[in-house]
Amino acid sequence: MRRTIQALTTLTLLGTLLTPASAATAVVGTGTGHWNDNPLPLDTYENQGTYYLRDLGNPGLSCSDATNRTQFSGPDNDWGNGVARDRETGCVDALYAAQNFFRMTRNWLRRSPSGRPVLALTVGRDVLGVGVGTGTDITVGHNSRGEWAGTLDLVARPYARALDEQTPGGVSQNGTAEFIADAFATAAEWYANESPAGDAPDFLIGERTDLMGTGPLRDMANPAATWGKNCYDNTVPRGEPFASAGVGDHWFTLVAAGSAASSTCNGTTITGVGVQKAITVLYTAMLFKTSGSSYPKYRQWTLMAAKNLTPGDCATFTTVKAAWDAVTVPANPGDPTC
Repeated sequence: MRRTIQALTTLTLLGTLLTPASAATAVVGTGTGHWNDNPLPLDTYENQGTYYLRDLGNPGLSCSDATNRTQFSGPDNDWGNGVARDRETGCVDALYAAQNFFRMTRNWLRRSPSGRPVLALTVGRDVLGVGVGTGTDITVGHNSRGEWAGTLDLVARPYARALDEQTPGGVSQNGTAEFIADAFATAAEWYANESPAGDAPDFLIGERTDLMGTGPLRDMANPAATWGKNCYDNTVPRGEPFASAGVGDHWFTLVAAGSAASSTCNGTTITGVGVQKAITVLYTAMLFKTSGSSYPKYRQWTLMAAKNLTPGDCATFTTVKAAWDAVTVPANPGDPTC
């Protein structure tokens, strides 16, 4: 049903409610989104008979109407109507996508909360796409048809950027930052494992919402199809960030799904290890990250990660190494062996 909107201060975006914490109860609501498999379970909360699109398990995470900076609330815990241009429905899809991202990082990566407030979500600004808005929130804009664009992968990307910033060494450098966001967004989509009627797992970014009306923003299995780099060369570190992401996107697809899903730059054959193992290797590598990150460094760190994650078993290590060779990222003198 249509929500009553409760006006809150801008402190809402920072995760602060002007009600006693003891009065709030975490509950699970039901959402009807546009992009995902319905019905959608949503972690919400109830306070004195009023329900809020707010997640107490991820402090700071809520969804608000950007037109008046207020948080959706109402007398029941049913949300959205499935209409793509409805702002509450946009919040249903976006909040579900955010919660799915954090479930993936907890359950697949065993990542503990950082202790920082999670970026809140706002739906309703007249902008294309999804990105960080005020610095304390993520703006869920629309596609070229005016439909709110809160799909699993597009919402996951800014949260992945925050994760990248919060791991050692800060934001990834030299053409690798957008690849990190794409890889985590793809992992979130595979974790959700929706049907073709929803946002089915694949190695495409932005295909579900068709943001610009021209198809996916990036094809990770064949980055050149979406103006990215399939193979590494010396222009990548200072190249256009989304084009440079193609090298890492290609590597991630090869590690996860093998050469049957994505051709190699060197003509080799690779057997994939699955998305869960691929993202676990990448996340573990990020814990070795320094401020001098680059594709050759990520090669070294992912090899270290693969060796540490599967001691005595070189199968994953071999796939990770072969995938870097397959996208022509050069070896480092200090690379581990297995």
